[in-house]
Amino acid sequence: MTNEAILERVRYIVAEITEVEVERITLQSSPTNLEEWDSLAQVNIVLSLEQDFGCQFSPDQIERMVSVEKIVEVLTARAQ
Repeated sequence: MTNEAILERVRYIVAEITEVEVERITLQSSPTNLEEWDSLAQVNIVLSLEQDFGCQFSPDQIERMVSVEKIVEVLTARAQ
């Protein structure tokens, strides 16, 4: 899976969980600049990612998932 494909899936999941338009979700989107991305949304994003990508994240990986960009980095590293 390409980085672009991973990014699009992550954007869709974050948009769905936070209930915002997918167009608003960029690499820079994070809890600090997207009000709807609160702690409950973070948990649901991680759970949805695990389900969608068929994996389970370690606590270290979850801790690093502080933005769409970092989520894509974690997923890309897992795929290698």
